[in-house]
Amino acid sequence: MKLRNSNRLSALLIAVALISFGCSKKKSLEVEFVMQWGGSGSKPGKFSEPIGVALDAQGNVYVADAGNNRIQKFTSDGKFVAEWGRAGSAKGEFDRPMHLAVGADGFIYVPEYGNDRVQVFNSDGKFQFMIGKSGKGDGEFDAPAGLNFDSNGKIVLADFYNHRIQIFTMGGEFQHKFGGEGHEFGQLYYPTDIAVDGQGNILVADAYNHRIQIFSASGEPLNSFGKKGTEPGQFDVANALVTDHQNRIFVVDFYNNRIQIFDKGGEFLYQLGSAGKADGQFEHPTDIAISEEGEIYVADFGNNRIQKFRLNKK
Repeated sequence: MKLRNSNRLSALLIAVALISFGCSKKKSLEVEFVMQWGGSGSKPGKFSEPIGVALDAQGNVYVADAGNNRIQKFTSDGKFVAEWGRAGSAKGEFDRPMHLAVGADGFIYVPEYGNDRVQVFNSDGKFQFMIGKSGKGDGEFDAPAGLNFDSNGKIVLADFYNHRIQIFTMGGEFQHKFGGEGHEFGQLYYPTDIAVDGQGNILVADAYNHRIQIFSASGEPLNSFGKKGTEPGQFDVANALVTDHQNRIFVVDFYNNRIQIFDKGGEFLYQLGSAGKADGQFEHPTDIAISEEGEIYVADFGNNRIQKFRLNKK
């Protein structure tokens, strides 16, 4: 969306955006809608159920286009660059790619819900290597859903149906695990995504416990916040998350059609979005990524698009 009219109109539109995105009682929400791209389809630049979104150091945007079983690459302003993948189980093929991530090595790590593995590619989509196979043993997966990288450069992966987190070296060698099925503190119930904060703590989207759990790098449970509901600080499937340079926690609240933002201790700050198809609204958002400059990208699953916002610096 480009604002080409008078300064008065620009100010009005921004004010409307701020009101529609909501604010907390403590501080005004300083997030503005920038643009969106996509739409339903299989042609380059179109999506069928985009689940994952990630950024590289150059600002390129990678989207796990799950329904089309491919990865698409875009510039930061949504211009199509490349695509790779198709349905299947061979190298370079996918069965529902999920919450992908970009490593410090510049490689793209893609967990696959259906093929129970992680495939690794360079930024041009050339296959590098593979991690995991189906199963319940160490280094095996049952629907790997999301991953990230800890402060030591190791891979931290949410193993969805195995209700656990597994840690690997960047080369894919199993290190250790934590979690286990349940609803108690430190247990997990269908974890879907991982973030790592500035202190090296591991944050887990404990999706069907409707909460975020925070663990030490070794897997010791430290904190937990959230429960099922529609009020601020409550979730209806907390299915993805990311932290920013201030250690604020951005949580994708799937069925509540919003992004909720918390401080590092889990105190609610404000929310972004509501249900709908207009700019700044969502239909079951599934993932989020934030650049160093405060640009926010959201995978708007039901609307088959990526939405871009700007987090204004305070």
